[in-house]
Amino acid sequence: MRTIPFDQLTTSDLYIDACYQGGRRGNAGDDPLPRLLRVDSQGGFRKRGKVAGKLQMLVLTSSLADPDWPDSLDREMGVFTYYGDNKEPGRELHDTGRDGNLILQKIFTAARSGAEGRREVPPTFIFTGAGHGET
Repeated sequence: MRTIPFDQLTTSDLYIDACYQGGRRGNAGDDPLPRLLRVDSQGGFRKRGKVAGKLQMLVLTSSLADPDWPDSLDREMGVFTYYGDNKEPGRELHDTGRDGNLILQKIFTAARSGAEGRREVPPTFIFTGAGHGET
């Protein structure tokens, strides 16, 4: 597996199944995704752009380890099953702090709106944890 060191993230290309190392300081600045893709630094939904405006990029993150919300990746079929960011019983589906489920709703609506709508769907990347300090 290809491993990209933390100090090379800002100049690295993206590779399928690569390991992108985080920093070693023990704080939020260790997260590799903001350095690699210039997206938000917290949550399962990381974005570049505005939810109510133009989303330029979306990154979904998952540990793939929550038995109650079993996100999964079928590598053979290329299908990622993602349970979103609303894990509180009784809470309205799209009422979340980081607007993740609202982002998904916006993307799926655009994707079903013909060629013009599909142009509004941002490139979407999936990252999973690879261990301590790596994504």
